[in-house]
Amino acid sequence: MLILLRILFGALIYWAFREARMNAQMNPESGDLSNAYWVAVVVILAIANSAVWAPYFGEKLADPLTGGTVDAEYKEPKNWLLKLIRFCEGRGHRSLVTWLCFLEGVRTPMLPTPFVIGMKNARPGSWLEKVYAKEVFKFSNAQNCTRAYEILKQRGIDPRPHHSPGVNLVLTSKEHEVKPTPPPLNVPEAPPPPKLERNPRIDIGPK
Repeated sequence: MLILLRILFGALIYWAFREARMNAQMNPESGDLSNAYWVAVVVILAIANSAVWAPYFGEKLADPLTGGTVDAEYKEPKNWLLKLIRFCEGRGHRSLVTWLCFLEGVRTPMLPTPFVIGMKNARPGSWLEKVYAKEVFKFSNAQNCTRAYEILKQRGIDPRPHHSPGVNLVLTSKEHEVKPTPPPLNVPEAPPPPKLERNPRIDIGPK
């Protein structure tokens, strides 16, 4: 719906701007009220355009700062296969869980839940773990993408850049590890201060 409104309001403001320009050229008299009318129309349409475009530009501006922390997984769909996966995961049947997640991933490739569960339960170093990690990295949850990136990096695969700037920022910060505190520097002990003899000619007052 917003896309249609953006197209509609964008076309209307372009038309209104052309009409206002033509009217200003054809009726340059200062007393012509048509110029004021078209200016008001352009201002109203500009406000309408800003209202429909604000969510888009707001998301683009805020995503580099908050995208990696607020983008979470989708809500899990309620179906019998996902319930079976959760049941088997709770019983510790990890091998069965990975293959059931594979089936669920084929059924619902647009949801990250089966891929996240499959990556968590897959045998380390297995082919399925790599497949699940690649699929998990396509979504925008920073924690899951970081784990998927570490799995792929162990196999010599660098899936970056991610489509989310926030996830890229998190992955970049992970590469810059904090340097350990250097050990204390051994400094030799200072020699004792020299003993100074008092000058008897200096009077420091009554004793």
